[in-house]
Amino acid sequence: MDIQKSQVLAFVEDQRHKGRATSEILTGLKVSRSSYYRWKALPLGEKDKKSAARSTVRSVTEEELRKIDAIKEEHPEMRHRQLQGLLQLRGDFVSSSVVYKRLKEMGRVEPYARRAAPWKDAFYEIWRANLMWGADWTKLRIGGERWYLLTLIDFFSRLIVNYEIIQTVNAGHIKRLYQGGLGNQNIPLTWHLKPELRVDQGSPNTSGVTRAFFKDIEAELSFARVRRPTDNALTERFYRTIKQEEIYVVGDYQDHQTAQEVIGEYMDWYNDKRPHQSLWNFTPKMVHEMNNKTELRAMLKELKRKTWIERKEFWMNKKNGLDENKGPV
Repeated sequence: MDIQKSQVLAFVEDQRHKGRATSEILTGLKVSRSSYYRWKALPLGEKDKKSAARSTVRSVTEEELRKIDAIKEEHPEMRHRQLQGLLQLRGDFVSSSVVYKRLKEMGRVEPYARRAAPWKDAFYEIWRANLMWGADWTKLRIGGERWYLLTLIDFFSRLIVNYEIIQTVNAGHIKRLYQGGLGNQNIPLTWHLKPELRVDQGSPNTSGVTRAFFKDIEAELSFARVRRPTDNALTERFYRTIKQEEIYVVGDYQDHQTAQEVIGEYMDWYNDKRPHQSLWNFTPKMVHEMNNKTELRAMLKELKRKTWIERKEFWMNKKNGLDENKGPV
């Protein structure tokens, strides 16, 4: 290895004398800049000397390394943490990181593929507004007492379709929230393509009253899987936003009317004026009304193109000694 490093250092030095840039040479050799400058700063052979100098009374002994090799021979199917446990049970303490390092040096670390967590995959795909809504509630304090903010959010645009501040949550509130959302979006109860409602498995959502209501109006009520927060992720993410930007800032609202006014102002700002990162910094209201993310991306692309053209013209004029307002400089 030291011979290869010497050859690399010598080759780079020779090429630099011929006028080539160091980065260009290293790119051709597929050697990182950090490795090259580390080799250059540390004389060959010094690394082993420094390692020996760092050895202390707590350094791993050759006998301990042999025990690691032996335990791996006895249990080739086990990984480093399990092997460390077996050694510990035998009265020999070696950290799991030391065991792993030894196995890696000996080329005995097996590849380990982790299973993908099932909750990382959302359980839906939304391609237009008012296709699926999500409902949930979170706590807030009013006059020192616990109240709840119940919200209805559109999964396509993240628009808050409806909300309510209440002291308790029951099936009647879920019905009223959904009906209010339909009214706000001018969707009649008789329309056959009403939005599907995604909720968790709390008792107000799973009650017979709620199920009967959605069956009567022929709307679909779907439940998030247990311990699968991504099934209602957009609702949960909105609560994080409003807590950080509004609820936790206030802490305790003076009374119900004050909470209605202040949170109502926040909802209007969130829908109409707050740029949303997941919407390419457009607002939920704009995305909801346009109802076509392909057109939004095209609009953003055109805006970028226009900006790049203006920048190019500016710097070309700057280079040519022109000023738009004063003429030649």
